[in-house]
Amino acid sequence: MNRRQGDATSVARLLAAFVAASTVLGLLAAGIFMPVAGLAGMSTKSVVTAFDALPAQFTSSPLAQQSRILASDGSVIATLYKENRLVVPLDQISEDMQKAQVAIEDRRFYEHGGIDGKGILRSIAAAARGGDKQGASTLTQQYVKQLLVTTARQNGDEEAAEAAQARAGIAGYVRKIQEMKYAISMEQRRSKDQILEGYLNIVYYGAAAYGVEAAAHRYYNTSAAKLTLPQAAMIAGLAQNPSTADPINNPKRAIARRAAVLEAMHDQGYISLARMKRARNAPLGLDTQPLKPSCPSATDPYVCYYVVNWLLDQPALGKTQQEREKQLFYGGLNIRTTFDPELTKYTTKVLAARVPPANAARRGAAAAVVEPGTGRVLAIGQNTTWDLVGGPGKTSVNWSVDQKYGASGGFQIGSTAKVYGVVTALEQGMTANSSFYAPPDGTHISGKRFGGEKCGVIDRYFAPYNAEGEEHGMTTLREATVKSINTAFAQLATKVGICAERETMKKMGLTRADGKDYGVGGIAATVLGADNASPLTLAASYATLAAGGVYCEPRPVESVIAFDGTELPVGENKCRRAVEPKVAYDTTKILTGVLREGGTGRKAALDRPAAGKTGTADNSTETWFAGYTPQLASAVWYGTPYTQRSVHAYGGTVAAPLWRQIMSSASKGMKPQEFRRLDSSPEEAKKHGRQMTVPDVVGRSRESATKILEEAGFTVEVADKQESSAAVAPGAVAKTSPAGAGQAQVGSTVTLTLSAGGRAQ
Repeated sequence: MNRRQGDATSVARLLAAFVAASTVLGLLAAGIFMPVAGLAGMSTKSVVTAFDALPAQFTSSPLAQQSRILASDGSVIATLYKENRLVVPLDQISEDMQKAQVAIEDRRFYEHGGIDGKGILRSIAAAARGGDKQGASTLTQQYVKQLLVTTARQNGDEEAAEAAQARAGIAGYVRKIQEMKYAISMEQRRSKDQILEGYLNIVYYGAAAYGVEAAAHRYYNTSAAKLTLPQAAMIAGLAQNPSTADPINNPKRAIARRAAVLEAMHDQGYISLARMKRARNAPLGLDTQPLKPSCPSATDPYVCYYVVNWLLDQPALGKTQQEREKQLFYGGLNIRTTFDPELTKYTTKVLAARVPPANAARRGAAAAVVEPGTGRVLAIGQNTTWDLVGGPGKTSVNWSVDQKYGASGGFQIGSTAKVYGVVTALEQGMTANSSFYAPPDGTHISGKRFGGEKCGVIDRYFAPYNAEGEEHGMTTLREATVKSINTAFAQLATKVGICAERETMKKMGLTRADGKDYGVGGIAATVLGADNASPLTLAASYATLAAGGVYCEPRPVESVIAFDGTELPVGENKCRRAVEPKVAYDTTKILTGVLREGGTGRKAALDRPAAGKTGTADNSTETWFAGYTPQLASAVWYGTPYTQRSVHAYGGTVAAPLWRQIMSSASKGMKPQEFRRLDSSPEEAKKHGRQMTVPDVVGRSRESATKILEEAGFTVEVADKQESSAAVAPGAVAKTSPAGAGQAQVGSTVTLTLSAGGRAQ
């Protein structure tokens, strides 16, 4: 640097120092720091006037903190966050941590009113001399700055975030002056404890840990309340510049910084000399915990992404996708899902054992299990591990769910579509023994006979072939279903009409994987399942029959509890009457024959009453089994996930045995039940003294649980005692008697026991 440039720099520095000094002196004259006499110049008055004109308060967003996705048993599936933070009150932060932070960051914290006048003057003097910058910000000012930055970034305003951190030039001084005004206002509105609590929850402590609770867990696998003196001093020392004293990558610097904090605590009378020496000589003692951000690190990424994508579709979390995403990743939500973690693990294990992941590029398998009458998704799984890049046995595509939830286009469902023909025929007055003619393979049937142009059928011939059975001639509805005779169902469609069958599909919740109506692709799509669907959608549709004709939208979430303990209206049953009870029961009686000797699904037979249907499609490259018991419904797909055509199987050879394994595991502990005709309403069931399934309301608020149970025909009372539960928010339902998913007499009393415990750890 030449002399002229150096002179210019010195002049600029002195000018900036003069402006800052004038400001400070003006503030002093105004009595903000302390009474000072003899400061009455015009420039001082101007500065004070300008200072008074600045806004004193600002609007800050709630601190971003983790949301948790929990399994039905309260275990953590995933942690969602943009900032790894858990907000805790001051009484859950150790006193040593509080004192350590004050000692190293703001020794006069309990004396000043938001601004440390001595520190500012010292900093200005150092700047005027061209020396090192001296820290002058109080802990309150630092808290204000962090709030401004955090709020700006949560609102997507990076320009405002940069302005809140400006250090150089006029912008830096303007930012500092505004920060002072905010700090003074905050000190007037909040207590010192409130300010310290806010600071300890917002500050970044390195290693992706925001706030002291996250830092305690990240570095020491403990809570902020249990931090020891050496641990607290180490963490407090990170607040100013976490990268320079990073304990994970630079433990020597971390120990040196910890020593500085301990000395400051001793100098200010917070700890004795003996405690300081013991803490200074203690080993660093890290017990670092791995980060588990969002879905890639979840216990089951497929479940996590499905839940997240489902929640992003729920208006209760916000009017727009952006608002819902902000709630999920910043809002500290407690999301209790419907997933049975053991069943989910077992489903994946069974599929991978039968179809090794190394073969997943050529052969895939996926499954879904749901609860009839509620739509609760109990398990999904596939024979791959989640990976964004892909490779042998790896994919980020979730084959079990619809496209908008997992990016899968679905698979042709084959003869599982025949159940909708059966339901339609029974609705039109046919019976299981009604007979009709099944033409031989390749017989041409005129398109007009299926309903004509009004159903989108082009006037041309349809000539189906049988995939699983070769029978033709006279048959009954029961025999055609049990033996899965394609030509018979083509003939049946000419009797009941393609329009009617498609309407049945729609009523029973069958849609294509892309969300469009199933069957619009033509005759083959409707009659023989040539359109694509997901295992979850098919399982939920079949569950309609198990629930006596009531279709319930599949839902992966039981409840969502906000950080303040309120329950968001998410996860309630969305059910509707789709099929009359008698038709549902008569269809089930037909489908039970599929699992018996002579049926195409005999390898799916369970040790209890069950019903279902095999499916084979796309030249035997896509195979299925979908079925149910009175308590559970599931669908299993086995086929080609991509373009290869290497699988040549039938629904009864691979999918059916897989279905049997999954359903046997899912049914463990459940008392076998016979299929019976279910009444169409709680009132009718009560009239006949029948039992119904008790809705599972664990995790819901008292009001929400009461409403659901009363709508189901039960009376409700609340137990006198509460029960500790780490998985359920305080005041929400911890358990019921009788338990959810069990059977009870309609009109009987269900007792609610409320939770006294907090968030799951």
